Amino acid sequence: MTRGAERLDSGPLSDEELDELGQFLLDAEGIDESMGVSTLDGFLTAIVAGPVAVMPSQWLPWVWDQERGQDSPLWHDVAEASRIYSLVMRHMNDIAQVLRDVPDQYEPLIMENVSGPEPVAVIDEWCFGFMKGISLTPEAWKPLLDTHPEWFETLSLYGTWEGFERLQQLDLSLAEHHRRAGALASTVQQIYQDGIARRTERRQRSRNEEVQHRQPFRKEAKIGRNAPCPCGSGRKYKQCHGASVLH
Repeated sequence: MTRGAERLDSGPLSDEELDELGQFLLDAEGIDESMGVSTLDGFLTAIVAGPVAVMPSQWLPWVWDQERGQDSPLWHDVAEASRIYSLVMRHMNDIAQVLRDVPDQYEPLIMENVSGPEPVAVIDEWCFGFMKGISLTPEAWKPLLDTHPEWFETLSLYGTWEGFERLQQLDLSLAEHHRRAGALASTVQQIYQDGIARRTERRQRSRNEEVQHRQPFRKEAKIGRNAPCPCGSGRKYKQCHGASVLH
């Protein structure tokens, strides 16, 4: 498991807490298709970096059931539920804080296969989580996907069933695999910056529309009795169209 350099912010989960969360997701009753911690990290990163805000009520069900978003854990008690929710939210807040405050220190939480002569990053689980996060609000993501498709090449290649079939056909070298894995952090940083800009633009547009709807009704300026009549007759207003109003 790669965690990257030590971070400057407070609140990240310790390795023990990550193991605790991962063990719960693996063993909890009532959930057979829950996310692993690497998939969860990719999923939460997409939500944090995306162009629109997504409420926990919309994304949490997919943590427990990544296939359908329907199953939920059978909690032993309130304390257990509170503990797990706290771990998930702390991890999400940590991702958000790092990307906001020290983006150059951001690293995705990726597992490693250490069975071979050298460790190999297993990025498909993380990429699957990120793509699942995109799937929650596809229309909001579409402009970014259309504008910068290169940012999503590796994500979709490793993180979708269609991409995985293509990945098998490409038969990438180990060096190319390492290159793509190493580029994920910078890709997320770019997506995050674009996503924040789009969120800001949406909020500003919403504020402008709200201000326009709240514009006060302006009454027409009152015409003085001795002022020229606006009809252009050359007579005073009180002697022309204003006569019927004034009497």
